[in-house]
Amino acid sequence: MKHIEVEQKFALAEPDALRDHLSELGAVIAGSSRQVDVYYNHPSRDFLAHDVVSEWLRLRLEEPQSGPVTASINFKRWLPLGAAEATHAQEYESALTDPEAVSHLLAALGFTEIITVTKHRERWQMPTPSGAVEVAIDEVDDLGGFVEFEYAADGGLDQATNAITDAVKSMTSRGINLAGRDRRGYPYLLLDRKQ
Repeated sequence: MKHIEVEQKFALAEPDALRDHLSELGAVIAGSSRQVDVYYNHPSRDFLAHDVVSEWLRLRLEEPQSGPVTASINFKRWLPLGAAEATHAQEYESALTDPEAVSHLLAALGFTEIITVTKHRERWQMPTPSGAVEVAIDEVDDLGGFVEFEYAADGGLDQATNAITDAVKSMTSRGINLAGRDRRGYPYLLLDRKQ
């Protein structure tokens, strides 16, 4: 689904057990990388002003295990706006050839850095009856382990929701402890730790 993201994220205590079950289910590893994400606040619309953060602007540098470093800019808006539990997000992302210039551009326009999130991400492609799901196993600096299930096929919102549900159930039914769902994202969790 172009420009729509459907995902669920959970704290993860035992990544090796999850990897074993992914292999048993026929999932294949799609790569790993180090990601450095810098999050920005809007100069006239404070993304952090509300109890529920519904919007993020992010610059990412990605260093894959093999291959060149890449960069991207991403804006994400969770819907319904302000809801305690979003069902999906509008997501607009584009590759960058000069991330340093874009960082200066944002500063010149009054955007301010909120926080930087650094993580190692391992991506798997997992089949489900409702479509493919990307499973990202993250080790986030200062936060620990997480797993993210994101719909990776071309169906509608209902099919995406079903695929994520199928993926999560297949893990929990095999005894994988998904220790608490994160509904706010890594930047917010790190900001909470700093307070």
